[in-house]
Amino acid sequence: VGEFIMKIIFDKSISELGIKNIVIGIARNVDPNAELSASFLEKQNKMQEWALQCDINEIIHNSTIQGYMDLLQKVGRSVKKNPPTALALIRNIQHRGSIPHINSIIDIYNVETLNSLLAIGGHDFNKINEYIEFTVVQKEDVFLPISSTEKHVAETDYVYRDKNGIMAWLDVRDGENYKFDDKTKNAIFIIQGNINTSVKTRLEALKRIQNDLAECMANLEFETHIVNAGEDRGFNPLLNL
Repeated sequence: VGEFIMKIIFDKSISELGIKNIVIGIARNVDPNAELSASFLEKQNKMQEWALQCDINEIIHNSTIQGYMDLLQKVGRSVKKNPPTALALIRNIQHRGSIPHINSIIDIYNVETLNSLLAIGGHDFNKINEYIEFTVVQKEDVFLPISSTEKHVAETDYVYRDKNGIMAWLDVRDGENYKFDDKTKNAIFIIQGNINTSVKTRLEALKRIQNDLAECMANLEFETHIVNAGEDRGFNPLLNL
C-alpha cells in the first residue's frame, strides 16, 4: 500500500472562470483488460446507436455543451478547433460508423461521456507526481496530448497539471504521459464541469462509471471527492502500488 498524500490545488483563476467545484473519482484495482459485462455491452450498443442517429446541431444547444463552449470562448479559444469532448466523440463515432473500443476502462467512461455529455478526464493515478493543480497556466507552455504531437499552450489556457507537466488541456484533451495502459492498476476520473453542471449530476456520472467498472472488476474500490473553490485538499488514496 502506498502511503502518500495527494494534494489537490484549486487556483482562484479557475473559480474566476465560473468553476466552483471539481468532482473526482479514484478507482483502485482496475483491470484495463477485464471482460466487459453483457449488460454494459448492451448499454454501449444503445449509446452507439444513439450517437450515430443524433443531430449534432441539437447537441450543440444542450446546456452542458454550451457551458463548455462558453468557457472556451472566455479564454479566446476556437470552439471549432477545440470542440467539447462529447461533441468530438459523437463526431468521431459518426465518422467511423461505430464507437471506438480501446480498453475496458476507457470504453466505460466513453459511454458515460455520451450519456451525460460531460468532459471526463481519465488518467493512470500511479503516473501522477505529487499533486494536481487546477489553474489558468499564466505563462506559455507545451502539452503532449494522447496520440498526437506537442501543442502550444497559451498563458490564458486552463489546465490541470502535476509536478511534471500538463495532464489535461482546456478540458478537451488528456495528456499522453498520464494515459491508461495495459498495466494500469489505479485510475482517477476528473470532472471539472462548467457553470451549467451541478455537483449532483457529476457525482451521478461517477456512480455509473463505478457500477460499470465493478460489474467486470471484482476487486474494485472506488471513492469520490468534491473539491471546492478556495480550498486545497490533501487525501491519502491508499494505493495498491
